[in-house]
Amino acid sequence: MNEHQKIIDQLNVMLRQEHACAIRYATHAATITGPASESIRARLMEISADEIEHAEKLRDRIIALNGTPTMEISTEDLKAATNLQDMLRINIDEERIAITTYTEILKNIPHDNAILYHTIWDIIRDEQEHLEELENLM
Repeated sequence: MNEHQKIIDQLNVMLRQEHACAIRYATHAATITGPASESIRARLMEISADEIEHAEKLRDRIIALNGTPTMEISTEDLKAATNLQDMLRINIDEERIAITTYTEILKNIPHDNAILYHTIWDIIRDEQEHLEELENLM
């Protein structure tokens, strides 16, 4: 068994979530209507692209640990919404969960694995930025 299997498994859980988040943000962006919908749509698409970038980073780190990145999607994170308030609420909740989960993963990463440590740190920073922006839109 791979000595890094626990971290690989945790990263794959988050990879499944990042796959779903990219889809959720893109779908919410496509379906948003109402005042200011254009600017909000553009920002949701940017966040979707950020989630795709997070998935790429996770795949790279999983491979570096001699693991196999998942192609699965966390279907429980595919949450539809029909109005802006629901979209914001769903995405705020999901960003909070991601921040908490990544913070827990960060605690399990040996500090001598600087690349993985800083990768997760960078993802947390992005997720916190997303959370602040979404909360400001509420």
